[in-house]
Amino acid sequence: MKIYKDIKGYIRDLTDLMWAYIRHRATFPANAILAVQRELACNVIDSPDNCRGCDFYVPELLITHNAKGALVPNRSVIRSIAQRYY
Repeated sequence: MKIYKDIKGYIRDLTDLMWAYIRHRATFPANAILAVQRELACNVIDSPDNCRGCDFYVPELLITHNAKGALVPNRSVIRSIAQRYY
């Protein structure tokens, strides 16, 4: 579990998690969602059945395309989610 000193650390971790999801999508469960435990601002992408007491987000909402058409984390959505917890 990570403890974040500020919103920047949280945004960095969530962005890294989304990069891992983009790069290794096949390793995640088919019904994977982003789950955030509100009290800890802890992020995980997993099956909703494995997450209790969490806020849920569809991972595709946190992904966009860059100018070359490649998938990248959607920084504005990530920032918006982070502001809910900080």
